[in-house]
Amino acid sequence: MKRVLEDLYFGEIQPNIHGINDSKISESMQVIDENENILMKFLNGKERKLFVDIINAFDQATGEIAVENFICGFKFGARIIAEVAADD
Repeated sequence: MKRVLEDLYFGEIQPNIHGINDSKISESMQVIDENENILMKFLNGKERKLFVDIINAFDQATGEIAVENFICGFKFGARIIAEVAADD
């Protein structure tokens, strides 16, 4: 089941075509992108590599957390459905 949920999460299974359209998320992403670009202009050598490594590790970690949260939420929804169906 985890594989199916991961496929669903990564868009290999698309139950709908809607994406995230949240202005707060968009604004936050824009701030992150702008500030990252500014910092990259000032950093060189070891500092630049360290910053890139931090950003990449953070992106990897948040991606993994997002997948796990998606799976947990989906399983919770399935449990709710199972409980409702059992009550009938």
